[in-house]
Amino acid sequence: MKLPAEGPVWKGLRVETIGPFLVFLIIFVLRSFFTEGRRVVPDAASLSREADGFAAQRNYAMAEERLLRVVKIAERQNGPQAIEVGIFLRKLARLKLEQGDTAAAEPLLRRVLCIQEANLGPNSVDIIQTMEWLAQVARARGELDTAIDLTRRLLAVGAKAYGENGQSLAVFYSNLGLMLHEKNEREAAIFAFRRCLEIREKHAGENEKELTVALNNLGILVGLQGQLEESEGLHRRALLLQERTLGSEHLDLAYTLNGLGDALWKKSDMEAAEPVYRRSIQLQEKAFGPEDPRIGPTVSHLGRMLTQKQDYAEAEPLLRRALAMREKSGPANSLPVAEALDHLAAMLRGKGEFAESAMLLRRVVEIREKELPPEHPGMSIALGNLGWTLFQQKAYAEAETCMRRALFIGERAGEQAAGFVATQLFNLGSLLRDKGEFTAAEPLLWRSLALTERSAGPDHISCAEPLEVLATLRVAQGDPKGAVPLLRQTLQIKERALKPVHPQMAVTLVNLAITLQSAGPTEEAEPLLRRALLIYENAFGSEHRNVGATSFHLATLFYKRGRLDEAEPLYRRALAIYEKVCGPEQAETAGAMGMLARVMQSRGDLNGARLLMGRAYSIASKTLGEKHPTTLDMKVHLNGLMMKMAPSPVN
Repeated sequence: MKLPAEGPVWKGLRVETIGPFLVFLIIFVLRSFFTEGRRVVPDAASLSREADGFAAQRNYAMAEERLLRVVKIAERQNGPQAIEVGIFLRKLARLKLEQGDTAAAEPLLRRVLCIQEANLGPNSVDIIQTMEWLAQVARARGELDTAIDLTRRLLAVGAKAYGENGQSLAVFYSNLGLMLHEKNEREAAIFAFRRCLEIREKHAGENEKELTVALNNLGILVGLQGQLEESEGLHRRALLLQERTLGSEHLDLAYTLNGLGDALWKKSDMEAAEPVYRRSIQLQEKAFGPEDPRIGPTVSHLGRMLTQKQDYAEAEPLLRRALAMREKSGPANSLPVAEALDHLAAMLRGKGEFAESAMLLRRVVEIREKELPPEHPGMSIALGNLGWTLFQQKAYAEAETCMRRALFIGERAGEQAAGFVATQLFNLGSLLRDKGEFTAAEPLLWRSLALTERSAGPDHISCAEPLEVLATLRVAQGDPKGAVPLLRQTLQIKERALKPVHPQMAVTLVNLAITLQSAGPTEEAEPLLRRALLIYENAFGSEHRNVGATSFHLATLFYKRGRLDEAEPLYRRALAIYEKVCGPEQAETAGAMGMLARVMQSRGDLNGARLLMGRAYSIASKTLGEKHPTTLDMKVHLNGLMMKMAPSPVN
C-alpha cells in the first residue's frame, strides 16, 4: 500500500494539520478586535445613562466615575478636542455645580467653551448655556467683571441667533442688571432691566409672572435713582397684573407691595405708604404665621417709616417685634440683630429716650467690632450713631471720640463714602457748636455743606440741614442778621423739595421766626410761627412735643410785645404738653414754668409766680446744673420775687 507523501514541516507541524487551526485563530483575533468595546469596556452611551441615574439619586461619586470613563473613551476614539468630549465634560461640570463645587466646575466649563468654539464657531447657540454657567460661577466667586463680560457676550450671540427681542434673552438681561446693580453701576443696570422689560412685554401672554418680576426690578432701580413717579407706576402695574392673574390674597403680591411702599415712602407720601406696608404684612402673616422671621424686613420698614413720621407709638412695637424676630432666627450677636438694634435705637433717639438708645447702640458697636474689620463702613455707621446719641445726652467727651473715629474711617474709604463723611462733619460741627467751640465748628460745617452740594447739587434737600445749623452758629456768635439769609435759603430749598405741610418745613419756619426777632423788630415772625404751629398740629396732633415748643415760642413773642392775654394760654398749653410728653422733671418743663411765672408776675399774681418759679428753679438746678445760664436767670427772678413779697420794715 502506497503511503501518502509527507509535506514540508513548519515548526514541527505538518502543513496539513496547521490549516484548520490558523483559520480558527484569525477568526478569534478579528472577533476580539471588533467587539473590544462591548467585551472590555461598556458602551459610552450606556455609561452616560448610568451616570444620569446616579446623579438623579444624588450619588455624585458614582456619577462622576462613570462620566470620567466616558470622557476617556470619547478622547481615545475622537481626540481631545472632539465635540463629543465637550458634551460629556459639560455633563461633568453640571454635576460639580449641583454640588456647589464651582472651583472644579470652572476649568471644565472653560475647556468645554474652547471645544465648542473650535468645532461650532464662536457664535453658535450651543455655547450660550456654557457661557451662562461660567458667568454664574464667576458671580458666585465674586468675579463680577468676568461674569458681566460673559453675560454681555452670550447676549450678543443670542441676539444673532434669536433676534434682538428673543424671549430667552430676557433672563440674561435681568441677570446682567442684577450684577451691574451689585457694582453700583445703576445707569447701566437700568438699561439692562429696561431691555428685560421690553422683551417680557412682547411675550407677555406667555409668562405674566416673569413680567411682574421685570416691572418690580426696574421699579426698584429707578426708585434708587430718585425717579420716584416712574418707580411707583411700575410697581402699581405689577400689582394690577398680579391681582388680575393671582387674586388679591396671593403671597406674591407682598413683594410688589413692599416695592410700592418703598417708592411712596421715598416720595414722602407716608399716608399712602402705611396701608400698603400693612397689607403686605397681612399677606405674609397669613402665609407664614405672625412670628415668622420672613415677615421681619417688612415690619422693620414700616416701623422705620413711622419713626420718620414721628409716630413713635406705632413705630415702637413694630421695631421691637422686628428685633425679636431677628434674635429668634439666629445668633443673638449677629450682624442682622445689630441692624435691628440700630433701627430701634434710632426710634428711641427720636422719641427722646436717649439712655436706652445709647445702651442699644453700644451693643451694636460691640457686635460689629467682633464681626467686622476695624475700618468697615458698618463700624463707622455704628460709631457715628452712638456719637450723635451721646451728644444728645450732653456726654460731649465720649460723643466726640465716637464721631472722630467714625469720621476717620469714613475719610479713609474714599469718594464712595462722601455722603457719610458729610454727615459726620455735620454732626461733629454741631457738637463743637454746642460746646461753644465756634471757631472749630464752622469749617467742619462748611465742608459738610460743600461735600453735599458737590454730590447732590446746591438745591438738594440734603443741603438744608447744614445751612440751618450754620445759621444757628451765626446766631450763637452774635450775628443773627448774618443767619437770616442762610435760613431763607434753607426755606427755599425745602419749599421746592417738600410739600407745604411737611414737618421739616415747620422746623425752618420756627428757626427763621426766632432769628428775625433776634435781628430786630419785625412783623414777619408771628405769621411764620402760626404757620409752623398749624403744620405740627396737622401732622402730629395737638399734644405733640413740637406743638408745645412752637406754642412756647409764639407765647414768648407775645410776652415780649406785652400781649399777656395771648401769651398766658399758650404758655399753659406748652407746660401741659411738656409735663405729659417730657415729664414733670425735665428742662423743657422748667422753661415753660419759668416763663409762665413771669407772665403771672407781670399780671400781679406774685405769690403764684413765686411758687411756680421756685419749682422751675428746682428742676433746672437738677437737669441743667446750678451754673447754667437758664438756671442762673431763674434764680435772679426768684430772688426778685421773694424781695418784692418780703414785708416792709416797720419804722
